[in-house]
Amino acid sequence: MTQTEIKAGMVVAYTEPGTTRQGWYRVRKVTKNTVNLGSIFGHTLYHKGVPKDQVREDEAAWYSNWSKSEAYQCM
Repeated sequence: MTQTEIKAGMVVAYTEPGTTRQGWYRVRKVTKNTVNLGSIFGHTLYHKGVPKDQVREDEAAWYSNWSKSEAYQCM
C-alpha cells in the first residue's frame, strides 16, 4: 500500500496514542520524520513532533463530515 506524501497544508486524521480520541487536523510543519498538527480553521497548534506514520491524509472524509454540520449549513 502506497501512502500519500504528507505535506504542509494537508488535512489529516490522527488518533492520539493510548486513547480513542481521533480528529482531523491541518499539517502546519513537516520535517523528515515528524509533523506539527493544528486547527483546520485558525492558527492554534495542537500537537508537535507527531511521527508521520501516525497520520494519514483524510481531507475527503473531513469535508464530507463538515459539510453536514450546522455551521456549514448556515453559511
